[in-house]
Amino acid sequence: MSIISFHKPPVLRGEQLNLIPMEHEHAPFLFEINHPDIWEFMLSNIKTLKDMEKWVATAIQQREHGTALPFVVVLKETNQIVGATRLFDIILGQKSCELGHTWYGKDFQKTFVNSNAKNMLLTYCFEELKLVRVQFTTDERNKPSQNAIARLGAVNEGRKRNGRVLADGSVRDAIVYSITNNDWISVKQGFQDRDAKYSIK
Repeated sequence: MSIISFHKPPVLRGEQLNLIPMEHEHAPFLFEINHPDIWEFMLSNIKTLKDMEKWVATAIQQREHGTALPFVVVLKETNQIVGATRLFDIILGQKSCELGHTWYGKDFQKTFVNSNAKNMLLTYCFEELKLVRVQFTTDERNKPSQNAIARLGAVNEGRKRNGRVLADGSVRDAIVYSITNNDWISVKQGFQDRDAKYSIK
C-alpha cells in the first residue's frame, strides 16, 4: 500500500459532491450553516466564529500530525459548503481508522448528502487505502445516528462505557460500530441499491 501524504491530502470527487480537504478559510462558511442542534451529542459545542475557527484548526493540526483527514462537503451544483466530515485515528500500520465528526447544515440533513459522502469515504478507505476496518462511534442516546450507521451495514460491537467527555463536562457512553473489508462488498452493494431506488430518471 502506498503511504498517504497528509501534507497533500486527496480531493474526493463524486457525481453530486466533492470532499475537499479542510482549510482555515473554510471556517466562516461552516459557521454560516452551523446550528445548535448539531452539537447536542458531539464532543464540541460551537457557538461563535472563534469556536469554529478553533475546531477547524484542531482538525488541520490532526492532519499535520498524520492521524486525520478532515474534509468539507461541497455540493457540486452550487459549489456550496454543506457540512464537514473526517477520517481520524488513522493507523496505517494497522490498516484502520474511524469515520466521524460529521455534520451538515439543516437544509442538507436527511438528504442524499450523507449517504453519498459516506460512500465516497468508505470507497476511499477500502479501495484506495486498502484498510481492513473503519469504525464509527456515537452517543448511546443518539438513536437517529445509530440507525443511520446501522443502515450502512455497519456491525454494532456494543457499548463503550465512559467513552468520551463532552463539551459540557458530562461523560457519555458510546455505541461502537464497524465495517470491515470483508463487509465492504455487501455495504457497497447497499449504496448502489439505494442510489438506484432514489435516482430520478
